[in-house]
Amino acid sequence: MRPRIPLLVLASLTAGTRIAYAAAHAPRVTARCLTGEACFPSAATLAAFNRTIGGKLHAERPIGAVCYPGDPAFNQNACDTVTQNWNWDQWLSFQFGDLEQTNWETCGPSDACLVPRASNSTCGQGSIPAFSVHATTSADVVAYVKFATLHNLRIVVKNTGHDERGRSAGQGGFAIWTHGIQSQSRNKSFVPAGCQTAPQDSLTFGAGTQWWQAYAFADEQLVVVVGADGGQVGAAGGWFQGGGHSVLSPTYGLGVDNLLQATIVTADGVERTVSECQDPDLFFALRGGGPATWGIVTGVTYKALPAPDDFTLLVAAASFTNASDNTKLLEAYAAQAPHWADIGMGGVITAFSENSTFFGILKGGSVEDAQAAIAPITGLFPEGETPIIAPSPSFLSIFSSTFDVNNKPVGINSALSSRLIPRHYFEEDSAAVVDALLKGQALLQDQAETQSIQIFLDSPPPGSNPNTTSVTPVWYNSPWHVVYTSTWDNDATTAEQRQRFANLHQAAQVLRDFAPDGGAYSSQADVFEPDHENAFWGAANVAKLKAAKAKYDPENVFTVWQGIGWDGEQDPKFRCYQPLDPTLGAYAH
Repeated sequence: MRPRIPLLVLASLTAGTRIAYAAAHAPRVTARCLTGEACFPSAATLAAFNRTIGGKLHAERPIGAVCYPGDPAFNQNACDTVTQNWNWDQWLSFQFGDLEQTNWETCGPSDACLVPRASNSTCGQGSIPAFSVHATTSADVVAYVKFATLHNLRIVVKNTGHDERGRSAGQGGFAIWTHGIQSQSRNKSFVPAGCQTAPQDSLTFGAGTQWWQAYAFADEQLVVVVGADGGQVGAAGGWFQGGGHSVLSPTYGLGVDNLLQATIVTADGVERTVSECQDPDLFFALRGGGPATWGIVTGVTYKALPAPDDFTLLVAAASFTNASDNTKLLEAYAAQAPHWADIGMGGVITAFSENSTFFGILKGGSVEDAQAAIAPITGLFPEGETPIIAPSPSFLSIFSSTFDVNNKPVGINSALSSRLIPRHYFEEDSAAVVDALLKGQALLQDQAETQSIQIFLDSPPPGSNPNTTSVTPVWYNSPWHVVYTSTWDNDATTAEQRQRFANLHQAAQVLRDFAPDGGAYSSQADVFEPDHENAFWGAANVAKLKAAKAKYDPENVFTVWQGIGWDGEQDPKFRCYQPLDPTLGAYAH
């Protein structure tokens, strides 16, 4: 049950919200009008707007509010439901007032509404916008953009809440939730807008479609579509706008390599259909230039790929009694990385100090092909832990039994940092790659033993249109995409949280120094990624992206943390991001 306050009592809520914001936050100069400021639309104005969109404007509270005695939203039965589902990714994606990584719901420990309650805490609004439009049609999105720009409001775009860098929340913002724009269809003779190309098979998804729905639909149609490794991730949201890596990428390319067309509402309130032939500069920007930066996407069309006769699944788990044996296995994985990329092997290695697991997928290969691919590493597994190789009739069957079988860790405070490691490092000295990864992991300090290194084998083939997407070209020649993670509990102090971010920053710095010609995936990068434009996009792409930004959003209506057109960390809109303390951490470089 979502704590939602109907617009019938909007007037009293708006007044209360304004009082709370005025008391909690000193006056400040901002480029956008925020909730609680005198410029924010009145209750009567909001109610009039609500009537024009069929009652889809909602006053919002964090979903944890129902668990705080004394809060107007307190409801023990509703709290029981929230508590039971707090760590279920799919359930959370169907609520507005939450994010999967709960620290992005907050504005520091004193302005939060987490479950379970932190000691001696009250429920604050945090970074959850106090108002949102629950869109179900493109017309709702157009109306939202026109209203928000007319009143100079801070636009916040949320789809599933999966964003891992806090970009789908914003204190004082006026939000739109696109989760309700649901549709899936197939066109076997699709021609992108403005093009005169040969018709091709395609799948089109509404903005709110999630990958579990898209994969099921593709399977029904007996085709394959490149999507995320998590079923709860949106098929038409930040995933593809950041580039969209996938276990299928080594065979079929990134999500943006498979994007044929998109519909988007831009800052002028116009819904545009964009492709390589129609508004190609905006289409280029959408193909990796970052989420919630170019407008609000209402739908996407991807290539529908012929399903192979079968896929081959590889599952390998190894538990050692000492770290050195596990390191030798990781070194063997690294040595095989270029070859596995060449044959289209996708997957993920999850490595702790003394154990590791590997899920791999080989498209159309036989069991014998898979056995040959992993033959160089099989002798390194402990007795009784031989890798499992099995054919599978469809991608959906593999996805459902591996990547999607376990709930993604959600309802926790966490952050990431990452690096794309180019191929030549593996060819020159693969053991040195592993050594750098482990040195970075050690800088997570007390979490070096409890948090894994995730190594995604998701480099697209070199010929996957690297010059037509806006992601860094490094993506197309990096066998490993390495991700570090850190977590903390709800009682963590500001200093403790800042230490976690500093540790992640220093861990990634080891990899930045090791592979200075590498890059980073903008959706899983260090929150304080230095030289982020070059890391995410590369200088040549950044020039094109800034030109597109100036053309389609000259007033920077759509801005997010480290996005094209942002005004930097000093922008008051980003006051809830804890500043990086460069004195923390143990790594000198």
